[in-house]
Order: sequence, then C-alpha cells, then structure tokens
Amino acid sequence: MYALIPSVVNVLILVGIMVYFLRGPVREFVSGRSTGLRDEVVRVQAQLRDAEQKYTEFSAKLQAIDAEVVSLREQVRQDAEAMRVKTVAEAKRLAGSILVDAKDSSQSLYGDLKNQLRTELSGQVLDRAEKILKERLTGEDKLRIRREFSQQVESVQ
Repeated sequence: MYALIPSVVNVLILVGIMVYFLRGPVREFVSGRSTGLRDEVVRVQAQLRDAEQKYTEFSAKLQAIDAEVVSLREQVRQDAEAMRVKTVAEAKRLAGSILVDAKDSSQSLYGDLKNQLRTELSGQVLDRAEKILKERLTGEDKLRIRREFSQQVESVQ
C-alpha cells in the first residue's frame, strides 16, 4: 500500500501540472468550440428562415400558377366555343349559298332542257306530220293547197 502512495502523488502532481498548463488552451478550445457552435446554430437558423421564406414564396407562386392555369383553360375553352360558333355560322352561310346556287343552276338546266325538249318534240311532230301528209295527201289535195297558198300570197302583196 505504501508503494501505491508515490504513484498516486505522481499522478496528482501530473494532473496539477496539466491543469496549470492546459487550463488556458482547454478554456480557449471550449470557448472557441462553444462560439463556433453558437455561430453555426445562428447560421442554420438564418438558413431555416430563408428556406421557410422561399417555401412560402414558392407556394404562393404555385398557387398563382394554378390560378393562371385555370384561367388559361377557361380562356381556351371560351376561344374554342367562339371558334365553334363562328365555324357553324360560316358553314350555315356557305350551305345557304350552295343551296341558292344549286337552285339557280337546276332552274337554268330545267329551262334549257325544256327548250331542247320542245325543239326536239316540235321537230319530231313536224316530221311526223309531214310524213302523214305525204302518205295521205292526194293529187287533188296538193292542187287545192297550192291554190290557197297562191291566193294568200297574192292577197298579201
């Protein structure tokens, strides 16, 4: 046990010397570390505030974008509806114009066809009448017709 006392005294002396010489550097280290940690906490808090501010700002921008998207969709829907109405109106106008043109064309074709049929029919009627007259006309009828024609020509002169 007596052998243990000198070792304990040596350890106490060593601890005393270490406390005497290392008290300043340890205090500076602890103080510096404390200051560094405090500064780091302040910096992290500032970054946290900046992040929260940016989050709020971006959230507001996202809400504004959502509102703008809704507005743009509504505008596109209104534009499409207006275009549809305009297209339908233009189609109706063109349909009316086509209908009027078709009626005019059909009436013109009808009139032309009617005149052509009359011309052909009258030609056929005259041909048929001439054929019938040639077949049924006697020499006496021919003389009578010539006389009547001559009398009519003379009365006109």
